[in-house]
Amino acid sequence: MSAVRAGISGIMAPADFPSLGHALPVLWERVRELPVREAHRDFIRLCIGPGGGDGVALCLSRGGSWSMTLYVGEMTDWTAHPITITTHQP
Repeated sequence: MSAVRAGISGIMAPADFPSLGHALPVLWERVRELPVREAHRDFIRLCIGPGGGDGVALCLSRGGSWSMTLYVGEMTDWTAHPITITTHQP
């Protein structure tokens, strides 16, 4: 797979990585301690957490990009932070 650019709006500026396998642990490290509702955290873990990434890889192979929105905070007081991953030529 090509190199990837990954970032989390307002949390982690987009950065280039040699592969998806290098990007996912960095993204997960930034997300795992944030105040995210448990069900949402479980979904995010399946996408970018340890042992995850298969769906992301499939999206990247088909269209060159993957994104989802991370909602940080409580039900009535939260902020949205899009997570984006795109492929690019190094």
